[in-house]
Amino acid sequence: MARRVAIRLIGAGLAATAALSLGACSSSPDDGGDDGSLNAFDDDENDELVGDGIGGKADGNGQYRVCEPIRSGKYALKGKIYTPTGLVNGYLVIDGEKIAEVRKTAPTDTSVKVIDTAGYIYPGLIDGHGHVEYNHVPLADLGKRYSNRDQWPNAALYQTLVKDPKNAVTAAGLKCEGLKHGEVRALVGGTTAIQGTPQTSCVRHLVRNLEQPNFCQDKVRQNVMSISGFNRSISGKPSFADSVKKDIADGKLDAVAVHCAEGIDEHAREEWDYLETYELDVPELVMIHGAGLKQAELEAAAAVGAKMVWSPLSNMLLYGATSDVPTAMAAGVTVALGADWAPSGSANLLWELKVADKVNKYLWNSSLTDKNLVDLVTINAAKVWALEKFIGSIEVGKYADLLVIDAPASTSVTPERVLIDAKPQNVKLVAISGDALFGDAKFMDALGKQGDYELIDACGVQRAIDVTVTAADVSKGKQKLSEVEAKLVAVNPKLTPVIDCENDEMVAAFKGTSLEGK
Repeated sequence: MARRVAIRLIGAGLAATAALSLGACSSSPDDGGDDGSLNAFDDDENDELVGDGIGGKADGNGQYRVCEPIRSGKYALKGKIYTPTGLVNGYLVIDGEKIAEVRKTAPTDTSVKVIDTAGYIYPGLIDGHGHVEYNHVPLADLGKRYSNRDQWPNAALYQTLVKDPKNAVTAAGLKCEGLKHGEVRALVGGTTAIQGTPQTSCVRHLVRNLEQPNFCQDKVRQNVMSISGFNRSISGKPSFADSVKKDIADGKLDAVAVHCAEGIDEHAREEWDYLETYELDVPELVMIHGAGLKQAELEAAAAVGAKMVWSPLSNMLLYGATSDVPTAMAAGVTVALGADWAPSGSANLLWELKVADKVNKYLWNSSLTDKNLVDLVTINAAKVWALEKFIGSIEVGKYADLLVIDAPASTSVTPERVLIDAKPQNVKLVAISGDALFGDAKFMDALGKQGDYELIDACGVQRAIDVTVTAADVSKGKQKLSEVEAKLVAVNPKLTPVIDCENDEMVAAFKGTSLEGK
């Protein structure tokens, strides 16, 4: 029987310090409430909520350091380092928030603390798309498959299995707890950046949120509404299409995410036609899903430099088919991977990679290489969101967003396969801007987190996690994970586990398809 472990707290941290800075430069936080929208994704479609945001790590006075480093000092991780030019068996030196050196010999500066990970060191994983506020809701098998995304939100089971538990959490005033739970599920799988966390003032994001301020810039927008309505002007305001085009012309926008062709019928495919009509077929375009796009549309997208995010588990569960990634990549489209959301997706990218791997092997005859698959969650994802000069690979000068995986017993396994096959218990360390947030307690201690974490069970091994922030204006920042989970499970008894030990979701997604039993 598959083992799905809800969080089990083994110990508790003491007074908390800040978890993570996103380097924000301005502030306009949402209050964490629901906007009353009738759309299936609630307030996710209001791209204005993800405009300017607050960030910066709290200092001792509860203020925020705007555009300043969140940490100082040096340390080095010893292990097998996954770099763009190959695997380096050596030392990764972190200075403050950034990567300072990749070297084969120990640092000559004896003041640099060296931590021997005995593992593989990767860039942190970048989740190209999600709806994080729904990630406390378990997988919702609606009993049938659909042709496009305008159909399943009308199913009675969708209301019962997805909307009711989500709305119960919101009505109980626990939206912030739900967001923290959802981000923890991503973090424990090595995700250091994610798209799709609604902005709130009651928690501080644990992982980087891609459409909110990062690296002292805020140049990403998103809209989950139907593309056919992007030309509509409401209350005399510019339409979404016109406002996006103006932002691009003014140099204010590097990426705009829209749900495009989520489905497999003509209704889904024709969304590309709308994009062309509204002149949104631009390099900044990020198409979420693209399952209904054919070769002609994919080649047209490649010609203008548009990008795509692929969510195979969600596609297979809802539509019984998925995006034609080999054709897209062959045409020149940059593709990233996204876990989407818990009601129809994987717990995190670590599991979604395995879905992608099986789809590639059994549907596409392994036309994508293992390196292609790893690129989907690292450098490709950074390129999709125009952040490749900051994150996405281990290179000197980039931010130290890192994931350490246990070395397998076999020495013949490629580094790509080590990551693709990794399970939750193999995650030894996750750091963002050099700040350790999850991992082996001895690594957390060595990196200055003594007394500032909780211990949890990660599928039979003990791990430490730091989820708190001390800032005075973050009303729920001091909540420990144990408190968050207790509040949520009281309202949603079927709360998703923080650490999912078996990817049962993949079995459900492949049921009734040619991948069943694979």
